[in-house]
Amino acid sequence: MNLRTAVALLLTALALPACADDEALPAGFAVTEYATGLDQPVALAFAPDGRLFIAQRTGDIRVVENGILRAVPFATFDVYTVGEGGLLGLAVSPDFAETGYVFAFITRTGEEQQIVRVTDVGGLGGDPVVIRDNLPTNGSNHNGGCLRFGPDGALYFAIGDNGVSENAQQLTTFAGKLCRINPDGSVPADNPLVTPTDTPRAIYALGFRNPFRFCFAPDGRLFLNDVGSSGDGRREEINLVTAGGNYGWPEVEGVAPAGAPADFIDPILTYHDEGSSIAGCAYYATGQFPPAYHDTYFHLDYVSQQLYNVPLDGDTALSHDLFAQLDGGPVDLLAGPDGALYYTEIYAGRVMRISYPAYDAPAPTPTPAPGPTATPTPTATPDPGDTLDPSPCGAGATSALLVVWGTFLAVGRVGRCARVHSDAGLPLPAESR
Repeated sequence: MNLRTAVALLLTALALPACADDEALPAGFAVTEYATGLDQPVALAFAPDGRLFIAQRTGDIRVVENGILRAVPFATFDVYTVGEGGLLGLAVSPDFAETGYVFAFITRTGEEQQIVRVTDVGGLGGDPVVIRDNLPTNGSNHNGGCLRFGPDGALYFAIGDNGVSENAQQLTTFAGKLCRINPDGSVPADNPLVTPTDTPRAIYALGFRNPFRFCFAPDGRLFLNDVGSSGDGRREEINLVTAGGNYGWPEVEGVAPAGAPADFIDPILTYHDEGSSIAGCAYYATGQFPPAYHDTYFHLDYVSQQLYNVPLDGDTALSHDLFAQLDGGPVDLLAGPDGALYYTEIYAGRVMRISYPAYDAPAPTPTPAPGPTATPTPTATPDPGDTLDPSPCGAGATSALLVVWGTFLAVGRVGRCARVHSDAGLPLPAESR
């Protein structure tokens, strides 16, 4: 992005209209604050005991326990927060009750990302172990960072193309890929792709631009949201991922035209006009919501700050329905054990809870973790080169500073409604090309 474009985006930010402070929801639904006072919350994960783990992009994992945000961070990582870097993903092990394992996806430096495991001891994460290192980043954009356990017990993670679109089709890099590993970092023998020496690869599917968030249905179906590019050809994608599947980027964006390679798999849904920078997702199987929302798919759009519902007929998306107008910079989305939806607001520093009070169950109230009171873990000193970008996707150099400053000015003017259009990334005020 050139300087002229950056200045134009800055002026757009300054001219943003005011919007309502309260999220607009369908009749019968309610939204409430679940946790406040957070620093750029980007990812959520529930433990089996009901505790909610929250990843802050700046490096801390925080915990909500018995409805209260604990003052002491669960764990703190030294992270690189320039551009789209930082603590980006979070996953709690399915056998957490036995192991206490929590996994984090972090940008360690401008050249490396890692997956790190910590162990819950008395309510604090200790004994950090790097289970995957040398994961690619260009130090700026399309880092991906989603981390989820599948119903098969494997650990899945996604990385964007690092701003080099050709990476998405190259099997020699994890950039532009969805990967699948064992919890110890090794590669499952049944992964679909192999190296020239017939060794299983960690790559599970390829052809993605910036797969910032994905989620699972209870039956194992894997839905992946891929952030669109720019211009008239931009398409935000919802993909139903199959083992070894190729989803086309950069040869194809959205539905493949006639003549495209036959092995490219089309998304189950694309959109352009309804928003930009598709974000967090949750498959809503069943729970307190009315039956019309059971076995449907919810997703956030960062730039429009909207929550959409996608009714499904098997693997077919029937429609793309606006469910709620949000604010605060919605990024991650999760269906909680109580049947409510939880999402993060990266600008407002909150976790919000959407419930249907007529059938509402109490929010999770786990038993407090045993152990002594801990001394707060020191927070990492920011890199001197950090831009003050409040999101996990940023811009480069002068343009980034201009646009980010414009975003902060806009936030100050309109409450929490910074709706600066990203020309392709997620979630960011702007992005270099």
